[in-house]
Amino acid sequence: MAQHTKLLKSEIEEIANRFNLKVINHVPIEQGFANTNFLINTDHGKYILTVFEIEPIRVDHMSRVLLWLEKYEFPAPRIENLANGELLTTYQEKTVMIKPYITGQVIMDLDEEKVFQVGTALAKLHEIPVPDYLPDKHMYVENTYPTILEQRIDQKYKNWIRQRYHFLQQNIPTTLPIGLVHGDIFCDNLLFENDNFKAILDFEAVSRIYKVFDLGMTAVGICTDDTKVRLEKVSALVAGYQDIRMLKENEKRSLQMFIEYGAILTSTWRFWKYNIDKPDTEMANRYMQMVKIAKDIITVPNTLFINTVFRY
Repeated sequence: MAQHTKLLKSEIEEIANRFNLKVINHVPIEQGFANTNFLINTDHGKYILTVFEIEPIRVDHMSRVLLWLEKYEFPAPRIENLANGELLTTYQEKTVMIKPYITGQVIMDLDEEKVFQVGTALAKLHEIPVPDYLPDKHMYVENTYPTILEQRIDQKYKNWIRQRYHFLQQNIPTTLPIGLVHGDIFCDNLLFENDNFKAILDFEAVSRIYKVFDLGMTAVGICTDDTKVRLEKVSALVAGYQDIRMLKENEKRSLQMFIEYGAILTSTWRFWKYNIDKPDTEMANRYMQMVKIAKDIITVPNTLFINTVFRY
């Protein structure tokens, strides 16, 4: 459980009061690895109180994006206003947000039908106009990747990351469509209800980058089985996506690279989080799962990848 910031009941009550909410009870919840979350039951219903560990500018971007998505009726968290009309407050020098609780279930192993539904939702997200205030780099590219190049804990990993990152930068086309990208769709960022897709959560990594990046990262997040990429699930993801938005030819040719890219960048975050930021001996090698996924997708012949994933 991500419990980086400890809050007493009185402190939670004081924060909620800023939003004109009276807390009846609260409980810490497991949601995300980077922030602290509480489910609070109030006189106006249930809410999620989040204390963010990420940079305030990122939280500001996310809050503005959530309002933007609400305008387009996209299934994502809504955001509660403070009594003074503001969206965010601070506590212990950290940014705090409160959102209405969304009912639903997190399913950690999605079947192909649910993966299809996620693909459809992702395409709908990419059809929404992208605000120009969003960063033009994914937060892992901007923050964690440079940190990995400075570390001396695992030189072999550092050299491999540098080599593969350079290869991808040299080979990814620069004319790919750009859009509003979530950037971190894993199973724990999705809600389902009665086997139907309900919402996408946690827009902390939102950015203005290549749309196909989102497909690659989502394939890493929901189309893998431990260390293997399941091409039949990637095919379901793409089929759902193309029900709404047809991929361009250069996006199709690049998808395999973006699956590797997503796995590589996620490995850098895990290495940074559990070996540098908050060392954890039990989690220290968790980045190797993503390394193995990246190496697995490289071994798939491109013709086989294209013929399997785009069979529909």
